[in-house]
Amino acid sequence: MKKIDSNKEWKKWGEIDPLFGVASWKNREKNGSNPWTDRDFYQLGEKDWRDFLRHWEKYGVNKESCLEIGCGAGRITMQLASYFNSVHAIDVSDKMIEYAKNNISTSSVIFFISNGFDIPLHDQSVYSVFSTHVFQHFDSLQVAESYFAEISRVMKPSGTLMIHLPIYKWPSQHRIFKMIYAARNTISNVRAKYQRLLMQYGHRKPIMRQLMYPLEYFYEYMPKYNFKDIELSVFVTKSNNVPHPFLFARRNN
Repeated sequence: MKKIDSNKEWKKWGEIDPLFGVASWKNREKNGSNPWTDRDFYQLGEKDWRDFLRHWEKYGVNKESCLEIGCGAGRITMQLASYFNSVHAIDVSDKMIEYAKNNISTSSVIFFISNGFDIPLHDQSVYSVFSTHVFQHFDSLQVAESYFAEISRVMKPSGTLMIHLPIYKWPSQHRIFKMIYAARNTISNVRAKYQRLLMQYGHRKPIMRQLMYPLEYFYEYMPKYNFKDIELSVFVTKSNNVPHPFLFARRNN
């Protein structure tokens, strides 16, 4: 089993502040001036899901079954449960899943604790895959590639995915920018190791890293994992008026 370093902070967020760990809005932490309540947190999920679903239905989505990667405390899981016949929700944090279970009481949702690498489902067992504010926190593109390979394995033919992740496109002088990004990422990796060590000994809060995805990445790698009809869509969520980029793709027959 491979070790995923970023699991450490999400397990810790599940312990200290599961709601802020999922929706990291200013002053909404447990000790902030306006901390999340369960009511506010799940109402936010309802608002965002309406925006997400409108775009997914335009692309095409099967309501029979859904896998949610990184369900957290169930902000969107609650909405998935009301739309899909069955939902498989996975997360690396047992505390996050415990919180979600305490607020989502329906037999249509099955929760799984993940190792952050494998998806604990059988081959071709779900039609739809959803994830938001998760792929942006992986340590590397290699982790993402492993997930896309696993998604392809568990997804039924003609099934579709909708995954939120940050994207970028280099200008014409792409080699220079790639060098700058590589140097920046190396520094970030060293800093993350140091911060995780401090977190382990209780000297700081868990970190939240952001991984960016080059635009070309999806069109180069997704077909290798048996995906087609690859689309990227950027739209604003009404809850905070912030643009969100999403990846859509369809599993080959």
